Amino acid sequence: MSIRRKTASRAVFVVAGAALCLLPLQSASASVRSAAAAGPIVKIGMIAPITSPTAANPDQGEAFKAAVAAFNKRGGLGTGGSKMQAVVCDTKGDATGEVNCARKLVDERVVATVNDLAYNNPAGVQEVLAAAGIPRIGLGSTGTESDTTLNFPLSTGIVGAYQGDAVGFKDKGKTKVVLVRTDAATGGGFKAFISPPFKAAGVDVVGDVAIATGSTDYAPYVAEIQRSNPDAVLLAIDDTSAAQLIAAMQQLNYKVLLGGHPGTFTLETLRKFKDNTKGTLLAESFPYPSQSNVKNFPALEQFFADMKASGKSILDPKKLQPTSFYPWMSTLAFVNVLAGADNVTKESVVEVLKTAKNVDLEGLAAPWTPSAPGFSFFGSVSNHFVYISHFDGKNVVTDTKPIDVTEYFK
Repeated sequence: MSIRRKTASRAVFVVAGAALCLLPLQSASASVRSAAAAGPIVKIGMIAPITSPTAANPDQGEAFKAAVAAFNKRGGLGTGGSKMQAVVCDTKGDATGEVNCARKLVDERVVATVNDLAYNNPAGVQEVLAAAGIPRIGLGSTGTESDTTLNFPLSTGIVGAYQGDAVGFKDKGKTKVVLVRTDAATGGGFKAFISPPFKAAGVDVVGDVAIATGSTDYAPYVAEIQRSNPDAVLLAIDDTSAAQLIAAMQQLNYKVLLGGHPGTFTLETLRKFKDNTKGTLLAESFPYPSQSNVKNFPALEQFFADMKASGKSILDPKKLQPTSFYPWMSTLAFVNVLAGADNVTKESVVEVLKTAKNVDLEGLAAPWTPSAPGFSFFGSVSNHFVYISHFDGKNVVTDTKPIDVTEYFK
């Protein structure tokens, strides 16, 4: 994979130990086995805010179930073809709900979680799952977990994604950015948190606009953004709030370069307000899941086929949200890393994860080494590359050369 590197000095802080040995692995692409899974049932779980007043992801539960069904049809887990059973728990975006979901997955005896996200009480969730010895694959890490020995992210998550936006802003000559975020207790310190790595990329965070849950009038927020006189705006809000804010910007004829995480912008919103959204930057550790990116990232075709096969309207390729991609990617990684395992328990999953190297992710991300140490506060992240995408007025197109974000964090 060709990697674009910045010229600034590189600071990589590593934690955790080196891998002990390598278990035999094989690629878990769709061609590995053609027979459907027929082995014992293995439960895997996902914790997510399926419904939430601030960060709902209604598609993720169905996307996870669709991914599990598709990989089961292609042979399931390990050499014995264990059949996966998806256990989804909706946190409702609530701190208590997050911990209750962790306890539910322990009670269900899942062997691992995939793509789980807890942002109100991540430490509480971590405590419950760690005590039960349950590994977490592809979790949305917040960097606040006290014990990361059982955490195996696939990416730098939202923080790395925003840093990718910062690099994109700088590349376009935009050096003054306003942060627009949800008005929540956990967001009050976010500007101070991202300012140093943004500054390292040559971008100053000159404003912090907090949008209250349930807001209907977005004109005051637009005015607040304008007062900081930025040349770019980073949106750290959900897709509903983003659509309303962008609509207000267009109504007030205020244009500025936008950026954020793919989950913030639906393709429908980007296209509807293209006079304001053309050029919008979207960054993530994976390519944006759009048909326009299939040529450069062929494995996306399998993702689209798996979602369509579910028959769920929310996963129809014409309506598909980028957030549906993450459960599929995490399931892919889970299946791939266990391809050579002859027994699937939470203990055997941990053993494989702590020794695996260069797991094939079908060209959708750098080969995954879950056993590798991370950097800075990304304690167990081996993949520190971020793709930058942009909206060209019709489609979201991903640059094929990802950037390395480690140099911006100390």
